Amino acid sequence: MVAIGAEYRLVGPQGERVVPAGRFYQNDGINYLTKQPDEVLVDVRLPAPNGWDAVYHKLRRRGSIDFPIAGAAVALQMEGETVARCRIVLSAVASHPLEARAADEFLTGKTLDEETVRAAAEIAAKPAKPLDNADLTHFWRKRMVRVVVEQALIQAATSGGGSKVKLLGQHQG
Repeated sequence: MVAIGAEYRLVGPQGERVVPAGRFYQNDGINYLTKQPDEVLVDVRLPAPNGWDAVYHKLRRRGSIDFPIAGAAVALQMEGETVARCRIVLSAVASHPLEARAADEFLTGKTLDEETVRAAAEIAAKPAKPLDNADLTHFWRKRMVRVVVEQALIQAATSGGGSKVKLLGQHQG
């Protein structure tokens, strides 16, 4: 929801308000939402696609109903083979969805090739601080952030029926 720019409509005794998904979550373990206790989430407003392709990759132990070890949402807007706009949001590596703005800025105006995707994934992974809530090492989980970002970038760039990136065949699919 953060990567695609969704908004949440909340209603309570004080009235109605709309909160962008990126401001709905807070870096606070107790009060982790900006929603008030007496408010109800009544709508999730999704923007029109307007040329954006978005995907979410989640790494987990089991293939069904398991919490993510690391996740990456990627929304891309391409102009031919060039990234016009990008949003990368990490999950399960902070106490809230973590926007990787430095990676977004790095990718804007670039053609996606293997080197660029790897560099963007490295930049995106830097702010990740996996919580100590799994039996896997911090180092391994941090490394896996790079992997899920790479996978999500490749899938977002190749969705919609045609390749928009210059990647080697073994990475696509």
